[in-house]
Amino acid sequence: MKKIFIGLLALGALFEIAGCCLVNAMMFHPVKGGYDESLAGYVDIGTNGVRIAAMTVGPERGKKAIIRCHGNAEDMFGSIWLLRELADRGYMVASVEYPGYGLSDGEPDEAGCYRNVHRLYDWLVEERGFNPGDIIVDGFSIGTGPATELAATKPVGGLVLEAAFLSAPRVVTRVRLLPMDPFPNLVNIKNVKCPVLQFHGTADGIIPFEDGKELFGLAPEPKRFVTVEGAGHNNLALVYGPDAYLDAIEAFAEGASK
Repeated sequence: MKKIFIGLLALGALFEIAGCCLVNAMMFHPVKGGYDESLAGYVDIGTNGVRIAAMTVGPERGKKAIIRCHGNAEDMFGSIWLLRELADRGYMVASVEYPGYGLSDGEPDEAGCYRNVHRLYDWLVEERGFNPGDIIVDGFSIGTGPATELAATKPVGGLVLEAAFLSAPRVVTRVRLLPMDPFPNLVNIKNVKCPVLQFHGTADGIIPFEDGKELFGLAPEPKRFVTVEGAGHNNLALVYGPDAYLDAIEAFAEGASK
């Protein structure tokens, strides 16, 4: 009986390890190249010899800072293009690469994504002098995982979620099947203590609109959900209208920490 019990434990451990490897392979599609250290606004915010690539756009000490947690199969440069317009409105917009993306060292995993986003947050506070309440964190797709975790564990002025999921594996499995549940937004959102603004397209073929609505229902007040009729996963801002999208984020940022 003891041998059977030990065997089951070993089998469970192997299942968890295999599941973790499988989930990471499914979750992350790192993008490398496309820019180098000469990119305007590029900064290495890494510590202890580990490179963490980040970039900033706009005034060095803008009226508020907006952290952009980019999506999958893109780098920070590709994700920040539309938010550049917010820099023209006086905000400092910052983004960071996850491990294994762009010029950042390492291999992508959940803990590494949290670490790099937390490092950008600390850098904005310690090096750029932003008050935590003047930092808005914005996450798109897989970036909603580290964005929600940051807002759940650090003081921020507001949380913007675009095409958010309940947890990463549930995007595929719909229910929890594995022992691990990476990027558990449905758990972390309950610990968020700042205002929440959420966008989701009704035609999102990757993360169902219903998942976004369910996650929104778990978020504490104050919160606002923006339904983008006909929008898919990657064209939220374009379908909603770039100006309307930027206006909504600016209005949220200005009122979030008041």
